[in-house]
Amino acid sequence: MFFFKNKTPGSSPSLHWFVGVHISSKARKLEAALVGLEGSRPGSGVLLPKSMSFDLPEELFTAFDELRAQVDAEREARNEQAESADAPSDLTQLFQIRTMLATLQAEAIEALLAETDVRQDELVAVAINDPGVWTRAADWDAPPTRYGLADGAALAEKTGLNVVDAFVGKDWSTEGRGFPAFALPYWILLGGSERDRLLIDLGETARWTYIPSSTTDKKSWSRVAFQEVAPCGSLLNALTEATTKGQTKLDVGGRLSVQGSRSAELLDFWREVRRARGKDALPPRYFSSPLSSTLDAPFYLEALQKDESRRFNALDALCTSVHYIAESVAESVEANAARFNEPFDVVLTGAAKQNGLLFNRLSALFTPRQFHSLDEFGFLEDSFDAVAVAMLGALFAAGVPGSLPRLTGAARESLLGRVSPGTPENWKRFWQFRLV
Repeated sequence: MFFFKNKTPGSSPSLHWFVGVHISSKARKLEAALVGLEGSRPGSGVLLPKSMSFDLPEELFTAFDELRAQVDAEREARNEQAESADAPSDLTQLFQIRTMLATLQAEAIEALLAETDVRQDELVAVAINDPGVWTRAADWDAPPTRYGLADGAALAEKTGLNVVDAFVGKDWSTEGRGFPAFALPYWILLGGSERDRLLIDLGETARWTYIPSSTTDKKSWSRVAFQEVAPCGSLLNALTEATTKGQTKLDVGGRLSVQGSRSAELLDFWREVRRARGKDALPPRYFSSPLSSTLDAPFYLEALQKDESRRFNALDALCTSVHYIAESVAESVEANAARFNEPFDVVLTGAAKQNGLLFNRLSALFTPRQFHSLDEFGFLEDSFDAVAVAMLGALFAAGVPGSLPRLTGAARESLLGRVSPGTPENWKRFWQFRLV
């Protein structure tokens, strides 16, 4: 298995290069990372010379929002057995998104290489990942279908590079949830310490990944644990928008959250809502996937709006949501404490950690532990997932299974991804990588 080395490219005489490109869950941001591997054999080092991120054009994420709204409307029509349920989807928005993304991804690759000494003809492959769009069948027995936003074949044609994509779809095809796709790459990148690590990610949802040390046990990847706990950024943004009457979705620094009060009644209500329609109420294959409504902000807000007996001040609801997220994370970690080896370090990441009230509440709940950041270990926080995507591409090229069936529910270990070949010369380089 690979392991991460925080070293400069010049410290290794011969490296094999991969690029990872990751599109954020709301298609607001593109991350890209250039990763060098010393080889494809167990114990090969992984080096990170350059990564970057930038906001995507409003035209693109607006098209994505419209596409998801259309899919949601179709799903409701199917659930209500409306006459329009059998109407085919209008895929115009998806084609538009794919066209724009292929151009933006190619530009990101070019910009990334321009700031290094690595040439495009030295790349083994580009790995791409995006949130995709899920459509669900009318009943639980039929599996949903996932449509990727990015088109690997189009990017391969545009750049001449080998492109690996569909990591989530491959796990799904083996009866997994396709999630968490990054668990094994996280272990490769963060497992090199003598102490175990707990990575808490405060993104659209709050989730944690437990990463056992690989220095004491080279097969500790089998003990990686994962839990998606509660809505996070999505809930905070929705409540902020409601509080400001649509003026903004971002509670910068938590300045609005801190003006409200914690409501024990609302906390209990949301917990009861989650228990009533939580993990046990859904088939395992659907939980912790984009189809799980119990992790969506609208699920919590609609439940509150439908209960006419409860009316809460907007600031109090926002403040209480911060406490709900922090306490849910702490309770989840405590419930799994028996699986963790002491001592372990806590690494905090995700955009929502910028909310001062949330950060302070979590700090109090995890005292006396200190929070660490990803930059302490050689990573830029806003492009860490792009590095993980690059690792998925490298695992595929090396012929190493990238899935952890114990976490995703897949029937077996499998190579994650599919490849679209580039030029004949680049395709030859892809296969030669397995021999080094």
